[in-house]
Amino acid sequence: MGRGRVILTVIPLAIAALVPEGAFAADVARGGVAAGVAIAASSSSSAASTTEPVASGYVEVEKVRLVLLATKVEDKRGRIIQGLTVQDFSLKEDYIPQTIQFVSVDTEAPVSVAFILDVSGSMRVSGKLEAAKDAIRYFVENLRSQDRFALIAFADEQVAWITEFTSDRQRFLERLAVQTGYGQTALNDAVAAAPGLVQAGTDGRKAIVLITDGVDNASRTSLDRAIELARRASVPIYTLGFSSLPRELLPLTQELATNFSVLTRFSDETGGSLFAVHDPDELKEAVVRIDQELRYQYVIGYAPSRKLWNGAYRRIQLATRQNRYQVHTRSGYYANP
Repeated sequence: MGRGRVILTVIPLAIAALVPEGAFAADVARGGVAAGVAIAASSSSSAASTTEPVASGYVEVEKVRLVLLATKVEDKRGRIIQGLTVQDFSLKEDYIPQTIQFVSVDTEAPVSVAFILDVSGSMRVSGKLEAAKDAIRYFVENLRSQDRFALIAFADEQVAWITEFTSDRQRFLERLAVQTGYGQTALNDAVAAAPGLVQAGTDGRKAIVLITDGVDNASRTSLDRAIELARRASVPIYTLGFSSLPRELLPLTQELATNFSVLTRFSDETGGSLFAVHDPDELKEAVVRIDQELRYQYVIGYAPSRKLWNGAYRRIQLATRQNRYQVHTRSGYYANP
């Protein structure tokens, strides 16, 4: 009896799904390849349909895993770099060199943005909550028609959907307008809960925009636990942290420096960015920048060389070969079975 066809089964990882390269690159950028998709190939490597009968009487199944990394690249002045290819990147996993299968960009793919709004009492000080609402309104009004957006609010021990993902601007803005400040700030609790909510709430390219003054005084969740849970969801966190001082002066104030170091960790570990803002105009500049970063993301795919899937956390080291650009992506992923 002759050999049957080999079926390559798509297996999702903690930070991405697994996909073939080449013609499927556009689907990768859109998040269009999901768990359970099977790509079939004949024993001679020619393409074949998975619905055809297998004449040989048996099928070999080979599990292939690709980690997908949403990545932004900028120069030393913070300008977004476009046009890079596979040859421009070097990649290591726990310092072990890896082979990049593809680099893809799709600037037309829709995005889903979840705004995580701190509505605690401290946000009422100096009009921070109203400024945050204005920034969200400005962001939503400038999104494209196919984009989607959601609002999650947190205060005290509550992290709750205000508006789930929608393209209905009027309804979203009506719900946003009535949010008021109350209670204490449970920042770690929000970061622990929100990525899982967002990941389950929509498919495709997505991001979290967290707006807070960074003063956590009510969380039950530890900082390390919040970061671990944020890592497990494939959603970058962009943090907008309020400050009464310009960022270059933050080290002069210990409390502010500590708060911003926490927000930096949330963004760095998930592949997002931190923006320190101290006036409404800076808020608007920040949301414009976030929109640009989302549009010009690279999606980088590679098959890890280690085949042991034991749930351990694996660190990722991604750089450009000339080392003149700054590369931002997730810090790693969990190698779940």
